[in-house]
Amino acid sequence: MTSKANQQSREIQRLANILYFRSGVFQNTEWMGVKAAKCPMDMWVYQELMHRLNVDLLIETGTWLGGSALYFAHVLDMIGQGQVISVDIQLPDDLPQHPRIEYLKGSSVDPAILEQIRAKVDQASSVMVILDADHKADYKYQELKAYADFVSDDNYLIAEDSVFDFYPAWPEFGPGPADAVQRFIRERPEFVVDRNQERHMLSFCPAAFLKRTPARSR
Repeated sequence: MTSKANQQSREIQRLANILYFRSGVFQNTEWMGVKAAKCPMDMWVYQELMHRLNVDLLIETGTWLGGSALYFAHVLDMIGQGQVISVDIQLPDDLPQHPRIEYLKGSSVDPAILEQIRAKVDQASSVMVILDADHKADYKYQELKAYADFVSDDNYLIAEDSVFDFYPAWPEFGPGPADAVQRFIRERPEFVVDRNQERHMLSFCPAAFLKRTPARSR
């Protein structure tokens, strides 16, 4: 692809992501009747990674109504193993129930919550983390630091909604996940940005699929 064509492609991608995000359609996206405020293209990529990496523990922060937790549990059903831990400071009474899901109520950076998660991580072999709690830059940075060591080699630490301030799709929001990611990767070079996971064009996580690279961990 020529330089000009590549620039045009990037601009189309930028505008497509802004238009999709600003439309708010994701707020009415459901998985098996439960709302899941996610980009469907990201969800497709998540299941590809979960299958390829044989994930047996998926940690998400930001439960909301539980649609994404249920989706991840169903993917693990198809893989034939694994557990979902979903953390939120508020948990509705009518969250979807599934034997593979454990909900934890509290701040995602509360030491007591992190200690409960650490006990589960110690029993897992392939751990992926998706951060979708508070999206302000300082909080997301604290989350990235808190959850980084839970991620297994060759797996992913994903900062959801970097779309806020990467393109930016929501400039009035101010510094958000994209800002936090840049601060984090300067300190943790074993985590590298994998933009190949945005190949379906639409993503709420631009430049925020962070792969833990074993060679850089040593």
